Amino acid sequence: MRAAYLVAVAVLIVAPAASRAAWPIRGPINRGSHYNLLPSRSALVKTGGFAGVNSRYVIQGDFDFDVLAMFPMMAEGFEGEVGIEWGARFENANVYAPLGPMLPAFVDVDHLLNLELLRGELLPLGAPFNVYRFRGVINDGIAASPLESSTIELYAAQAGPWMYLWGETTPPPHSADFFSYEIKAVARTGRWADWNEDGVVNAADYTVMRDQQSNPLANAVDWATAYGDWKSQFGEKAPDADAMIASFSAAMAASTALAIPEATTIWLAAIATTTMTIRRRLT
Repeated sequence: MRAAYLVAVAVLIVAPAASRAAWPIRGPINRGSHYNLLPSRSALVKTGGFAGVNSRYVIQGDFDFDVLAMFPMMAEGFEGEVGIEWGARFENANVYAPLGPMLPAFVDVDHLLNLELLRGELLPLGAPFNVYRFRGVINDGIAASPLESSTIELYAAQAGPWMYLWGETTPPPHSADFFSYEIKAVARTGRWADWNEDGVVNAADYTVMRDQQSNPLANAVDWATAYGDWKSQFGEKAPDADAMIASFSAAMAASTALAIPEATTIWLAAIATTTMTIRRRLT
């Protein structure tokens, strides 16, 4: 099993100081994984405070996802095998949640959740795809110091062109009037060609794309690339975020509880269950 523990300022970690000094970050190894969020599958929920707030915001935007490698510093003359352990980070995050269709204001989600300062560790789950766990503190604007800030635990799972994000914040102990945030989101590499956001790429999206192309006020788009994306994705359906995240969470819990090396079997069973659930919903 492999795991990565990356060190960043204000990030909570459990590795001893001596071990941290022996594992410097040298990377990124895999750069250029750019993801676009699907607004129809992505949301931020804000709850708590004295007033009992409960608000849901649709998340939009994009980000880069870098995979990092950590190499051990070995003593001179060392002749043994040198292992590489893996972690991840968010870069160039532009993630926001509009406060309303007619309002120019928005929630700066990447700043609120401190996305670019979080460092992730690759969980040793034996899965056929990667799941990273991020921990840190958030910019909630209430705390007088980082020690009084809310903490966040965020997960990112990569499966083919898709990424699933889920997590939540926890207010500091004995705090009052703090908000809690929960995020569930789906992102895809490249442009998702579901122009009318109904969850499937089909002929209706071509109509919307064509109308946008003839609109002089529309955002600048490389229409040749957009058409190529629509053609290559025709028939694709957006994944069921809740079902997939529930399966990831269940598999993670089972893998931790059983502590067996055959974790891949658990993941494959979870994927099969999710696939059957989605098929039932579609039929």
